[in-house]
Amino acid sequence: MEIALSDLNYTATKWDIKRALAKVLHQPPFHYPESHKARPINFEVILNDGPGSLPNDGTAVLVLPDRAFGERFFKWAICPNNRVRVCGRKVWLERQEKRPPNWRIEVLHKTPFLDPMLEAEREEILDRVKRLDIILDAIQFGVYYRREDDLPSAHRRFSNEYEIRRADTFSGRLCLDYTRRILRIEMGNSVTEDTSTHIAIDVSNIRKIGYGVNQAARQYYVCLDLYNPARFEHYEMYRSYGKEKRDHKGFRERLTSLDGAHESIKQFAYQMRLVLNEASSSALKELCQEAGITRPAKIQVDVQNCGFFRPETMEAVREWIENFDLPVAFQLEALLYNGLANTGDLWDLRADIEALYEEDRMFTADVLRHFHEKLASKARGETKHRNEGVVACFKSTVEADRAGSLEDEDTDRQEDESTELRGNSSAIKCYHVVVTPTRILLEGPFDTQSNRVVRKYCEYRDYFVRLAFREEDRMNFKWPDKHGRAPIKERFIDVLKNGVRIAGRLYRFLGYSNSGLREHTAWFMADFAHPDEGLVTPDRIRADLGDFHKVIHIPSKYAARIAQAFSGTDPSVRITRDQWERMEDLGTHPYEHTDGQGTISPGLRDKIWDELVKAQPDKAKLTLKPSAIQMRFLGFKGIVVVDERLKGVCMRLRPSMDKFQARDESEAEIEIAKAFVYPGTARLCRPLIMVLEDLGVRKEAFLALQNQAMCTVVTAIDTVDSAVALLRKHDLGHHFGLRWVLQHLGARGMGMPKEGAQRVVDDPFMLRLVRCAQSHILREIKHEARIPIPNAHQLVGVADEGPAWAKEEGAENVFCLKKGEIFACIQQPDSDECEYIKGQVSISRSPHIHPGDVQRVKAIGKPPDGKLCFFRNLRNVVVLPSVGERSLASCLAGGDVDGDEFLVIKDETLLPTHGVEPAEYVGVEPRKLDSPSTVDDICDFFLEYMQSDVVGLVADQHLKIADQSREGTFDESCMKLAQLCSQAVDYPKNGVPVDLENMPRPVIHIKPDWKKVTSRSSATQDWLAQRNPTQRLTLRYAQQGEDNDPRPGDYYESSRALGELFRNFTFDMKPIVPPPSSYPNGTPEPPSGERPLSDSISRTLHGAIAHHLGQFANADKDVGALEPLFRYYAEELRYVCATHALSDRTDARLCEEEVVVGTILAKSADARWRKERMYRMRVHAGQLVRHMKQVRLRAPQGKDGDAEELVGALRRAWLAWDYGMRNRGVFGASSFSMIALGVVLEMLEKLDKMYQD
Repeated sequence: MEIALSDLNYTATKWDIKRALAKVLHQPPFHYPESHKARPINFEVILNDGPGSLPNDGTAVLVLPDRAFGERFFKWAICPNNRVRVCGRKVWLERQEKRPPNWRIEVLHKTPFLDPMLEAEREEILDRVKRLDIILDAIQFGVYYRREDDLPSAHRRFSNEYEIRRADTFSGRLCLDYTRRILRIEMGNSVTEDTSTHIAIDVSNIRKIGYGVNQAARQYYVCLDLYNPARFEHYEMYRSYGKEKRDHKGFRERLTSLDGAHESIKQFAYQMRLVLNEASSSALKELCQEAGITRPAKIQVDVQNCGFFRPETMEAVREWIENFDLPVAFQLEALLYNGLANTGDLWDLRADIEALYEEDRMFTADVLRHFHEKLASKARGETKHRNEGVVACFKSTVEADRAGSLEDEDTDRQEDESTELRGNSSAIKCYHVVVTPTRILLEGPFDTQSNRVVRKYCEYRDYFVRLAFREEDRMNFKWPDKHGRAPIKERFIDVLKNGVRIAGRLYRFLGYSNSGLREHTAWFMADFAHPDEGLVTPDRIRADLGDFHKVIHIPSKYAARIAQAFSGTDPSVRITRDQWERMEDLGTHPYEHTDGQGTISPGLRDKIWDELVKAQPDKAKLTLKPSAIQMRFLGFKGIVVVDERLKGVCMRLRPSMDKFQARDESEAEIEIAKAFVYPGTARLCRPLIMVLEDLGVRKEAFLALQNQAMCTVVTAIDTVDSAVALLRKHDLGHHFGLRWVLQHLGARGMGMPKEGAQRVVDDPFMLRLVRCAQSHILREIKHEARIPIPNAHQLVGVADEGPAWAKEEGAENVFCLKKGEIFACIQQPDSDECEYIKGQVSISRSPHIHPGDVQRVKAIGKPPDGKLCFFRNLRNVVVLPSVGERSLASCLAGGDVDGDEFLVIKDETLLPTHGVEPAEYVGVEPRKLDSPSTVDDICDFFLEYMQSDVVGLVADQHLKIADQSREGTFDESCMKLAQLCSQAVDYPKNGVPVDLENMPRPVIHIKPDWKKVTSRSSATQDWLAQRNPTQRLTLRYAQQGEDNDPRPGDYYESSRALGELFRNFTFDMKPIVPPPSSYPNGTPEPPSGERPLSDSISRTLHGAIAHHLGQFANADKDVGALEPLFRYYAEELRYVCATHALSDRTDARLCEEEVVVGTILAKSADARWRKERMYRMRVHAGQLVRHMKQVRLRAPQGKDGDAEELVGALRRAWLAWDYGMRNRGVFGASSFSMIALGVVLEMLEKLDKMYQD
């Protein structure tokens, strides 16, 4: 409906009118905020142009999307006492018969009301930014460097390796893309040229910025110190239009280099220096202010052309590097490729490196690895020797590593490697390669989950590398639209099909796992000669995996079958052909009830569990064994569930698990992907909250859960028991044994400061660990709506085998689940108590994108006695019925029972008030080829997948549209996105991508407020600035992809439950501000001056230690003898912190507390990237802890060890605890003592039990 407005003040703006109308329309009687799903009505105001520069001519039109609402407002507004006032003046209203355009009504229906003040402020800023334009005479790419004879106080120099300077016109212009937060250099003349090349520099990518004056030329210049290379884009000056007058969007092309000359140096020289065609710096300062960059400082940087990366120089360096063994050659190339050293630096180091290599090759590789990390720290300005020369830095690294070398270093290294060489390790040391549009980055080696192939050839593991395709900042690549991808595709496909040369070896594509495909990561390998098999090549390995003739014409399925061999798994037991058999599936295609499920005997389950316990001794403390195991075996994949009727060693597998025919079935290993021993923590999430709200769950239910969760987290530090429960529930601190340590200290009578215990856990490091865990959980609650649900569980789904029992001869009186029924029994692995879930529950499965993905079912509770029941003794799984035409799993986001996990909620306040039919989730026909697939076809598919990997994008668009639309998730666009999400999830199997051109998008680009991401606390930022004042300018945009400083008009206030939850989170915890010593290269704290072993934990253990060791105090010389061991540990921990940080920024460095807890507190717009880094960090840190316990401290594992071995390990660990506590002001000492304390408590427990027995 349209309503004419007249008698307006001529100076009134659109925003003045909207603000005045909102005061009326968004209050009773037109809007009641407390009602369910209430949202203020959106409306539009259209001004009629005024004379001259005045905003209006006294008239305007109000557009309302609902006629009934408009009539009600009009009747109210024409009453004398209800007149609307704008800028203090009464406005006349007149009803219009003209109907607004349908598109405008739809926009108003589907978009929320935005604050006029924010819109006005944003418009003003955009208008101001448009006028900022800086002309450039030259654009230079190079590197900053120091000469060995430069004074530490001298400015760095700039080597100009590539320059753009045009004689016919200016070289470019520098401007600000305010919306995208990009400094953009536009090259090209819009008058004489049709195309333009842009250099795009994210504001967050600028480490430092400064300007200077070339007095001889009287020109200003700008120096940009970047974290990563800029992006290069090719634009058409004027967009072309087709016959239908539709704007062709293919006008931007992402480039990998600017031209041939730039191609040769782009890998190494990406720092920038801009020569201005300006006589002052005022425009630059204004540009920086609008961009949010601190005012640039005046500097003096000399420029030279050193030719560090000329082709002939690079060829000579490569020839020299290839003379070394791979561990050393890889580290040398990493220094060069990662931008930490130039060729001049390497020549300066040549003699020292060659001498060290002759002395000890493996030691040289370790030194170079630590040298790499030290140079990276220098580049970030973290060390007090940041102006130290490269040669001096190398020599100090050698000296530090020699001091940290142990007498039995070679023996320990051989013992550690022997586990890998036997092929029974769940992790291997692996080199990593990252390919970006302009660079190849080298990382590692560090511990990575092993798989079937690399375990078989573990002796040749350095012939295998993990290669990932990434954006310049190492995050997932952001593809341009399909018309602008050609240069990127050419670069990536060249690597996939032709391989990449690293340290003299050509690594070629081998394969990938399904999770690796989602992460855009693949395994590459170099050919090697095997004493028994001859020449081993990628083709040879793939051919030996099995027979893939059934899917050979479908590249996506062919690749998915090969991917099974590269799934990250743990080794377990081997079985022979007579110990496993086949059986039929239950149900009909495509909705089999047992899709992906087999069965296993209790005896074989026990053997598998024993093998897992050997590799992970902490599991020996558990009394419960898993009821279901996700595995890979020959060509089979899925889960196997314990069937108590099977005797001995027996496994039964189904056709739905059989993916390809293995070459040799006589004997094979059962590879374990996951053993489901724990019940998963149930949490809400954004998509689920959005769907539940549309199914009738009230906002108050979510808010109550959030308040309860916040209270639980905040008070967790009050008692030892609550801290242990929090860590267990969220699986934090596991690898360092934090939960176990606290639990044992509590059992010995210790308590938190608020408990009033006689002995208080007052260790500052332990308290910081708990607060770090609290911060991790609270961030998830606020920014991801991951709210724990007390009366709910996350469980792996299994099918009821009862119908199969009933079909077998002699099986009578079998109890089976009926349609709409489930069974679940929950038991903590370290407890004998169990809980049967009974009554009405909801069951769902991620991604929770369709309203039908949540279904109400009946949990039967304890099965009846006197009947045969397959699932009677199953624990921590949810059993689904095997009756009916369609499986329950397939109704829940198209799931199955090959390892899918389901959320079971008992909380009545979260149960849907009405049901919705589940989506069909019928898969599309896979794309087939006329000829058999080749490895090139797999590579083509891998690249296509990277371009079409849009699951996250589809889910994100779905959430935003559901938030903006009155229909929520029932909006037709959301329903279409639900179908597209299913198609995107199945894309790896069927090879049919989502068509992004036709994907629904939000009507407005402004985001709901719950999309905001807040930065670290201001206290943390202040501390970081004190550590390195030169980093102050980037603290505002310190974390890539974050919106740390929301700007006017970027967000609107969401009226949905997600918005209420986001704004409800007002609790302000004390900021986690670790001391400088918690960070690599941080300043050590001064010694405390306390008497050794006078802390509360040591005093609590006094009696037990004295009893078993015959003494309590340690001799100073014995404690001091552990310094080399500590130095070794600290260097490796420093490497963990440097390797797995989200970015190279100073404030994104990992601290000691984060590694111990197993979290990364720095935020990232790419949640998948952050989770991947956290997982890699946990694996790496976990292997370091295992090495320290088993190899360095020689602690017997599991039930192994006699009294002498236990006492010996106790003595070594007690010395290590003492050393760590005496030096706790040094980086690494606190976690070093934590590892030692865990061994002390474990040995005491074993000794006490031994003497009791």
